[in-house]
Amino acid sequence: MRVANFTDTYLPRRDGVITSIRTLVEALSLEGHSLLTVVPRHPHQFDEPGLLRLRALPCGVADLRLSPWLLRAAAASGTLAEVATHRPDVIHVHTPGPVGLLGVMAARQLGVPLVQTYHTDLHAYAEAYRFPVRALRVGVRLYARRLGLPRPPMRCDQPTPPGRRAAAIGRRRAVLDAGNALLLGDADAVVVPTRAVLDRIELPVPDERIFVVPTGVAARAAAPDAIAAFRAAHGLRDDDRVVLFVGRINREKGIDLLVSAFDRVLLACPRARLVLVGAMYEPKWFAGLLREAGPWIADRVVLTGQQPPTVVAAAYRAAEVFAFPSRTDTQALVLQEAALAGVPSVLVDAVLHRHGPLRGSGVHTPPHPADFAGGILRLLGDPEGARALGAAAATNAAGHTPARYAAAMLDVYAYAAAAHAGRPGSRAGAGVLAASGVATAAPSLR
Repeated sequence: MRVANFTDTYLPRRDGVITSIRTLVEALSLEGHSLLTVVPRHPHQFDEPGLLRLRALPCGVADLRLSPWLLRAAAASGTLAEVATHRPDVIHVHTPGPVGLLGVMAARQLGVPLVQTYHTDLHAYAEAYRFPVRALRVGVRLYARRLGLPRPPMRCDQPTPPGRRAAAIGRRRAVLDAGNALLLGDADAVVVPTRAVLDRIELPVPDERIFVVPTGVAARAAAPDAIAAFRAAHGLRDDDRVVLFVGRINREKGIDLLVSAFDRVLLACPRARLVLVGAMYEPKWFAGLLREAGPWIADRVVLTGQQPPTVVAAAYRAAEVFAFPSRTDTQALVLQEAALAGVPSVLVDAVLHRHGPLRGSGVHTPPHPADFAGGILRLLGDPEGARALGAAAATNAAGHTPARYAAAMLDVYAYAAAAHAGRPGSRAGAGVLAASGVATAAPSLR
C-alpha cells in the first residue's frame, strides 16, 4: 500500500505521537509498503527518506511549530500537488492541527480513504493550559471555512456546576467537540490507542468506525556500561533508590502531584532520588513547584532534559520504580517502555491501568500525594515483589509489538478502503485491496 501520514508534531520534539508514527512507518516499510510523512519543518530537523517538510512557525507552546497555510489557503496547493504525486491509497491523519487539516483536505481532493488516530486527549490539554475559548472558536470557524462547511454550533448545552471556571470548561469542551466533528466527520475509520479514550470522550463517530489499536513498542537493550555512564552523568550513587519519570515536564503530566508525593517518599526513604527525563517547556512553573516543596526536595531531584532513545533506555535500567502521575495520556508508551525494561510502574489513571497494554500489571493509587507516595514506597520496600510485578508487566507489554501494530493498522486501512469504495468520487475499491494483499477483516472494535 501507499500511505500518506500527516502530523503537526515531529522530531526533534519527542512525544508519543511521534513515536507511534515512526514505529508504524518503520514496520510498514519493512513489509514493502510505501510511506510519505508530512510534517512541520524545524530548523534542527534532519531530512530523511519519505519526509515532506512544510514551512512552520513556533507557536510558543511546548516547542510546537504550526504550518501557517491555514491563514492563506492558496499556500496549500503546492503541498497537495506533491502529495498527489505519491498516489496514496489511504491518508492517515494523526493530529488536529493545520497539517492534520491538510490531510483531511488531501483525502477529499484525491478521493481516497481517510483514517484518523485520536492520539491526544484534547479536552484535558485545553483545560490544563486554559486555552482562551475565543481563540478556539476562531480556529474552528477557520477550519470550517477551509473545509467548505457551515460553521458548527459551539454552544454548551450541557448543565455545568456553578462558578466561572466550570462555565469556561463547559464552553471550551463545546468548542473542541465542534472541532472534532469537523475533523472526524469524513473519516472512514478512527483509531484510538486504548479504551481510555472512549471512557473520557464521546467521539462524533459511529461505533462501527472506531478501532482500538495500541501502538507497539520494541524492547531496547542497555549495556551495563551505558547504565553506569547514565548514573555517573547525573550524580546517582550506588545506594540511591531511583524513582523515574519519562515525559514532558509539564503541568498536564501531573508533575505537581509527583513532586508533592516525592516529599513524602523522602521522609520514609531518604536515599530516594527522583529522576525526570524529558523536555521542560515551563521552567518557571516547575521552579515554583520546587520552591514550594523546599530545598531538601530540590536536592534529590535530577533533571536530565530531553534525551535520545539510547540514553532513555539506560535510564529505565537504572530505575527501581517508574512513577506515572498523568491523567491525560491515552496510552502512555512510556509505561510499555518501562515494563519492557522490567521496571514496575505506579500510576493514578484507573482507566489506563485497567485497559492499557499492561492490563493491570502495575500499582494503581488514587491521585493524591499521600496515596501516590504510598504506592512508590510499597515497591521500594519490597524489591522481590517489585521485580515480580515488573516481570508480569514485561510479559503483557511484549504482546504489543511493532509488527502486530502494523498488521492491525493494515486491517484498519482495508476496512476504510472497503467503506470508502462506494462513495461518489472514490478511487479506492477492491482493486486497491487486492493489490495490497490486505485482509478485509477489521480488528476488534470497541
